[in-house]
Amino acid sequence: MKAIVFFNHKRLDEEMIQKIISFLGSFNIDVFIGDTFSGKQNHDYEPEVIMTFGGDGTVLRAVPFAVERDLPILSFKVGSVGFLAAFELGELETAIGKFVDNRLHMEERYLLEVSFKEKRYKVLNDCAVERGDPSRTTSLEVEIEGFSAYRIVGDGVILSTGTGSTAYNLSIGGALVDPMAKVYQVTPVAPHNPFVGSIIVDSTRKTKVTVIDGKNAPMKLYLDGILTAVLRDGDEIVAGISDKKVKLLRDAGFDFVRVLKRKLAFGGRLKDDL
Repeated sequence: MKAIVFFNHKRLDEEMIQKIISFLGSFNIDVFIGDTFSGKQNHDYEPEVIMTFGGDGTVLRAVPFAVERDLPILSFKVGSVGFLAAFELGELETAIGKFVDNRLHMEERYLLEVSFKEKRYKVLNDCAVERGDPSRTTSLEVEIEGFSAYRIVGDGVILSTGTGSTAYNLSIGGALVDPMAKVYQVTPVAPHNPFVGSIIVDSTRKTKVTVIDGKNAPMKLYLDGILTAVLRDGDEIVAGISDKKVKLLRDAGFDFVRVLKRKLAFGGRLKDDL
């Protein structure tokens, strides 16, 4: 069996990485490091799975590879709070055993497709349009397909999937959404008008965001936390639910609310909930 593996090198030293690679080898899993993988240079290497060892950012780094090659992601959390990683690093032996025995559940998550100029991107968590100058309030126009356009005067706007609802979206007051729901939401960042709130949008509609006034400073487009483009007045991005999905491997019976309780003390952290 062959696997592309992504490591968070800030959280794992080289000794630990080699131990993980050696352990995977004991299950006859041949490892190729994701950051050095090139489909053109390694066209004979045909992986069956992508594995990640790190936080949510490490999983997000692997998503483009997974979508392009239609491969599932098996993720292990190392370090801080993470919602995407399916297993703790201490569960490595158990999880790999279940994987090789084909006893893991494959969960498909919806992606956003974001278009800017001639390029299209697939993102799992969110698309953020943010001000470039921290001292300036910017103006954006949001037009959800079939609805009237409206303005956001503030720091920017986030478009997030159900999976991404627990990420940046949550910190700016967006709603928590079932990660399996085929919807996305549009949430303003620090709006001047407090009555401009989050809107949950059906998958049949696309949303266009236009930069009206960046106050002479370029705005920035971040996709899953990565700076992707600089936006200027008149530039627009269009986003909606993609026809592609990403496959995540985990134990069956994923309980979203239980995860919220453990990670965020959702509803109050009770002893019996842990």
